[in-house]
Amino acid sequence: MMFARQLLRQRPRLTAVTCLSHSPPRAMARYSSTKTQSQSFSTGTAAVSFTAGLASAALVGWFTSPSQQQSPVPTKQKTPSLDAKSKVVIPDLNELGLSEKIAYSPVPTSEEITQQLNELAFSLPGGGELVTRYDGTQLGSNSPCEDTFLHGSFSNPFDAEKEDWSAWGVFDGHCGWQLSNLLTKQLIPYVRRALSAAQPDKEGIEQAIKSAFTTLDDALVKSAVATIESDLSFAEKARRLEAAYAGACALLALYDPLSKNLTVASTGDCRAVLGQKTADGTWEPTELTTDCTGATPSEVARIRAQFPDEPDVVKGGRVWGMQPSRTFGDGMWKWDAQLKQKLRDYYNGLSLPSAVRYSGYKDGPYLTAEPLVTTTKVPEAQPSFLILATDGLWDAMTSEQAVDLVGRWVEWQAQGPGKKPVRPEATAADFGPTVLGRVQQCRYEAHKATLQDDNAAVHLVRNGLGGGDEEMVKGALTFRYPNSRDIRDDITVQVVFFNLPQGK
Repeated sequence: MMFARQLLRQRPRLTAVTCLSHSPPRAMARYSSTKTQSQSFSTGTAAVSFTAGLASAALVGWFTSPSQQQSPVPTKQKTPSLDAKSKVVIPDLNELGLSEKIAYSPVPTSEEITQQLNELAFSLPGGGELVTRYDGTQLGSNSPCEDTFLHGSFSNPFDAEKEDWSAWGVFDGHCGWQLSNLLTKQLIPYVRRALSAAQPDKEGIEQAIKSAFTTLDDALVKSAVATIESDLSFAEKARRLEAAYAGACALLALYDPLSKNLTVASTGDCRAVLGQKTADGTWEPTELTTDCTGATPSEVARIRAQFPDEPDVVKGGRVWGMQPSRTFGDGMWKWDAQLKQKLRDYYNGLSLPSAVRYSGYKDGPYLTAEPLVTTTKVPEAQPSFLILATDGLWDAMTSEQAVDLVGRWVEWQAQGPGKKPVRPEATAADFGPTVLGRVQQCRYEAHKATLQDDNAAVHLVRNGLGGGDEEMVKGALTFRYPNSRDIRDDITVQVVFFNLPQGK
C-alpha cells in the first residue's frame, strides 16, 4: 500500500490544528513518556570554566615552540566582514576547517525519539458528561506533511441554548497538502450550515453531512471553468485551482451530548474504530467506517455499475491509478478531457492520470466526495473509546490490534502515577537485525508491544513503528523525507475516551 501510493499520494508538510470551541480549551499538560531533566548551569560555573580554559591555552602556548605549532594552511585572524551595502556579516568559511572527515547528522537518541513522537501531541478534557478526554498526535513522513486535523466544539445546530456538539477530524492529503489544509478551515462551516437547515433526526443529520461534503467539493472542483474565464489575475486563478489539483481523504466525527449519538462521515481510507469494554473485561472493536478504495468490493461494484463501458476503470485496486475511490478535490479525475487539456496547457494542471498508461480513460467523473455516514449510540453503561486515524496508522496495524493496544493502555493508566513502563519480555538480541525497506516496512508486532507513553495516540504511533524494539523505532525515524516514504506514511491519530473513570 505504501509503495503503490508513491506516485499519487506523496505528502508534503503543513499541520493545521483548528480549535472550534468558543473559549480557549482547558489544556492538560502535554504528555510525554520520558521527562528530559534539564541540567542547571550557573553563570559562575561558566565563568570559572572559561577562565580555566584561557589559562590552559596560555600554558600550552608558553611551553610549545614556534616550530611545533604547524598549520597545513596558514590563516590570518579575521574580524567579521560587513557588506557595505546591506550591512550583513559575510560568513568566514575558514571556520569550516580543513578536515576530510564528513560530519553526518547525528542519529536520534531514545530521548529525542520520544520528543519527536510528542512534538505535536495534545491531551484535552472532553468537556461533556460522557467525553472524559481526548488525545492526539501527528508524525509526518512527507515534508511538508500532507495530513491535517481538527478538534473542538461548536454550538448545538438545532438549539444554541443547549449543550455544544464536539467534533474531531483527520484529513489525509495527496498530490499536495493544499486541500487537506483547506478542509480544516472550510469543512465545519459547510457542515454547520447544512445542519442548521436539516431535520434533527438521524436521517436528517446524515443527509445534511453528505450534502455539506459534496457541496464543498463542487465549490472547489466545478468552479474551475468560471475561474479561468474570470477577470482575476493569473496568480489569483492559480491559487484557486491548486486545491482542486490536490486531493484529500476526510474523516469527521460529530458527537451530540443530548442524544449520545456519534455520527461519523468518511470520504476515502481514513478509519474510525470504536472500542467497547465487554462484560468479561476485554475490548471489542467495531469499525464505524468502510475504507473507500479501488480494492473495496462494494466500491468496485459501485464504480463498475456507473461505468459499464469502461472495463479497466478499476484495476489493481485503483480507479484509473488513484487508490481512494472517494476524495475531495482530485479535479483531474473529475474534469472532462477538454478542460483538463486547457488546464495542463495554460494553468500548470497535473498530467495525471497518464493518458499513455490509462488509454481507456474517458471523462468521468470517476471519484466522488460523498461520504459514507454511520450513527452509533455511545454506550453509557461501560467505558469506550473512539480511534480516528489516517491510513498511515492502518498501514502498520489492524483495527483489532489498535483497540487491543488502547485497551491495555487504559488498564495501565488505571495503575495511577506510580505505574512503571511495560517493556517486551524479549531482548534486543531476540528481535534480530533491523530491516526497513522493500522487505519490511514499519508495522506493529505483538511481541514488541510496549506501554510507556501517557498519551494514547503517541502510544499507538510508537507501537506502529516498532514498539519496544528501540532500534526499529530509531531506524524508522532516522530516515527523513523522501526516503521515509518507502517505509512509513504521514500518521495522524486522535483517541476519544467516553465514560472513562476520572483521574485515569
